[in-house]
Amino acid sequence: MSLKETSKFISLILRHKPETIGISLDEHGWANVDELIAGISKTQEFNMDMLEEIVRTDEKQRYSFNEDKTLIRANQGHSIPVDVELEKVEPPKYLYHGTGEKYHKAIDEQGLLPKSRLYVHLSPDIETAVKVGSRHGKPVVYRVWSSAMQKDGFEFFKSANGVWLTKEVPTKYIKRESFDDKEIERVVKEIDAILLKKELDDDSVEETSRADVIFELEKIYSWEVLQQALFKILLDGNRTEDDWNQVSIVFWNALLENDNRKKDGRPKLKFKKKSIIGLLYYRLRNVDEAENLVWSITCNLYHLDYCDSEYDPTKDEKIIRKLEKYGLKF
Repeated sequence: MSLKETSKFISLILRHKPETIGISLDEHGWANVDELIAGISKTQEFNMDMLEEIVRTDEKQRYSFNEDKTLIRANQGHSIPVDVELEKVEPPKYLYHGTGEKYHKAIDEQGLLPKSRLYVHLSPDIETAVKVGSRHGKPVVYRVWSSAMQKDGFEFFKSANGVWLTKEVPTKYIKRESFDDKEIERVVKEIDAILLKKELDDDSVEETSRADVIFELEKIYSWEVLQQALFKILLDGNRTEDDWNQVSIVFWNALLENDNRKKDGRPKLKFKKKSIIGLLYYRLRNVDEAENLVWSITCNLYHLDYCDSEYDPTKDEKIIRKLEKYGLKF
């Protein structure tokens, strides 16, 4: 085995299956170094110099020695019940989780769960999360509202190699940060096909409209992906006012759906509020038939009084900065 392959084998031993080489871990995850070397040496050449090299050069800093190097343990990632003596730490406002694209639907529905591990692993920045996600295929990154979680009673720990750990992350504290451009383009094309079917808006067709059919795409692609496709349409200056107006109705349908989900105890859809309000006002603020609906969406998202609020999105600095990121301004 190469040192890299041996390192993966040590990871298996110290995190999951010490019995593979006939050793055991103590309650804090420590293994006797002599026993580890002897166990690995049964099937390949291995010695202390090689072990020290693996610990020193491991890019993820998976392992730690005790002071006299008689014991070694994995810093985190265990599936077996050990206490690696982590101290509770106050997390930053946001942390990030990187995973493979194939897992995003389950995460969108269930949140982040430890599965076979003892903790959910979180990264301090998007770049690290992308690297972690890349190990599982095409990466998807989630932002975690870690500070809000702690205020709500969740505990956070930080391992010796800088990985943040917590028991779980419910859906209310996560928001997807990265998307598959091809998937979004595919959804935009499906929306375009629906927008052409203006007969769906006929009053004689019960409880059906173009916006209703577009919102149904959420069941196929997830709300996060559909929301990104709607933003793409709002960002397209070659679109018609009718296209943009239908997008506003889809957002209103999503808000109504959240009312139903709240009653049923289901996870609520998440909205990128500043993007929604900013783009809708940018496109529809001078369109009379859309004015009331866009204001209703704004009041709902920002919990404003529909009649008495004097809030003006066009003067909101946060909205203005969000539009500037899109290359737009009022």
